[in-house]
Amino acid sequence: MSHKITIIGGGSSIFTPQLIALFVQSKPLRGSVVTLMDINPQRLELMDILSKHLVEQTGSDLKIESTTDRRQALQGADFVITTIAVGGFDAWENDIEIPARYGVYQPIGDSVGPGGIMRAFRHVLPMVELCQELEQVSPDAWVFNYTNPATALCLAMSQESKIKVVSLCTNTVYLRNEKFMAHWVGVKPDQVIVPPPAGGINHCAGILEWHLVDGRDAFPMILKKIRHPVIRWGLERYNFLPYSWPHWQEFYPSLGKLEGEYKGRLQGLSMSYGHPVHDMNVERRRIKNWEDLVASWVKGEGEVSLETLPKTEPVQVVEIMEAIIEDRKEVHVVNVMNRGAIDNLPDDAVVEVSAQVSGQGVEPLHVGAMPEAIAAFLRLHISVQKLTVEAALKGDRKLALQALELEPFVASILTIEETPKLLDEMMSAHASYLPQFQ
Repeated sequence: MSHKITIIGGGSSIFTPQLIALFVQSKPLRGSVVTLMDINPQRLELMDILSKHLVEQTGSDLKIESTTDRRQALQGADFVITTIAVGGFDAWENDIEIPARYGVYQPIGDSVGPGGIMRAFRHVLPMVELCQELEQVSPDAWVFNYTNPATALCLAMSQESKIKVVSLCTNTVYLRNEKFMAHWVGVKPDQVIVPPPAGGINHCAGILEWHLVDGRDAFPMILKKIRHPVIRWGLERYNFLPYSWPHWQEFYPSLGKLEGEYKGRLQGLSMSYGHPVHDMNVERRRIKNWEDLVASWVKGEGEVSLETLPKTEPVQVVEIMEAIIEDRKEVHVVNVMNRGAIDNLPDDAVVEVSAQVSGQGVEPLHVGAMPEAIAAFLRLHISVQKLTVEAALKGDRKLALQALELEPFVASILTIEETPKLLDEMMSAHASYLPQFQ
């Protein structure tokens, strides 16, 4: 049985090539239609040509389509993958640099903090509109979202539509990689059980417990091997293993201190534990290199094949789609509504948690309670996310200010007079992407 897969943001030179490579290798997706949709016709054309070349070169029976019409792309879709970035790198740069002028330093700025809040304001309405459009043309479709902030967007789409929505993160893929996880413990891959039970919220989640095949507790073994301060802090203080630790720095002010000297540009400077602030110039060069490479392939310069595609961050969406189609009952770590999976986080919050994926859908597993001190801190972030989503949906600047004032980094640094000025400056910089607030 063939399926229709739609990629919203299909002009992405990072996501689309690796997705096409995975699609052509997938037996359950044989004969499927892949529709690329993007508002940038030039990038879309490049990805359309590249995708069709990969399909032809591999002898795949996939059919590639492309369009700038979102409704047309969604018509009849079974699976929708979202990878959009409203405002692109220029907006992301503002998310990092404007707060920095107020002394609020974020190493990434895409999930929480002023940058994450502003990114949510830009994306909530387009994502909700997408789901409401799906209700009309493909009400049974699944939406797998890779756009950040993953938690806030999943919450908004789940609240405002009946579409089945799951947010995914590239960081959780490694939890299913036996070789990678075994290296943490210092054992052979066949001795680990993956993925271990996980819980938290996106970019601030961790492993709750982990036992090997023979029953041994993996945590003491990791403590003997791992020297990273954030990982050791989580294990020693809370018996909780944080993964994707650079993102944790944006949740905990105590983990996110600036080490480099700020001279008017934050990007590229070093934060605590040697992690650099995300640099948009690096991102722009990376994208430019990808686009130049694809453009040269389109001209017939150089060989293009699955083997010659540059390596990028891994994605798990194809495995999840296959597990739904074939009723595999696999466990993946995903972002969905809590519904009792984590005892001491709200049921109506979006959490990153272990879930069973089968023909019945994506069902979060009950993993119990998190360490209460961490759960209490995450409940504060969840409140910020709820206020952020409500403000974005209503276009309410007062709610937006309340969300910003509640945010831990802002609350620890700015006065009640400074926070409105920060909000006004960020709103002004992004005004063309925030019609609901005008």
